[in-house]
Amino acid sequence: MAAKGGNARKKNPPAVKKKAEKLLDIYIQYGDKEVCIQKEVLEKITEIWTKDMGNPEEDMKELKVYVKPEDDAAYFVINKDITGSFGL
Repeated sequence: MAAKGGNARKKNPPAVKKKAEKLLDIYIQYGDKEVCIQKEVLEKITEIWTKDMGNPEEDMKELKVYVKPEDDAAYFVINKDITGSFGL
């Protein structure tokens, strides 16, 4: 018997997403360097957002990161309008 009123698909609970985040690390390797995107880059952007810019972490709603090995830098856009960069 089919369930009434609603989508039969189940969504992944937050615990599943957290577990997947712990299982996945993405690295960029170039020359003699290796940078972990989730750890090193996200920690640096969060530090810039909170400590340097004085914003609460929860106010970061959207983040885009562009890693350019040829520039030895990461560029970011927070909440569609705050931009910045830092050296890797």
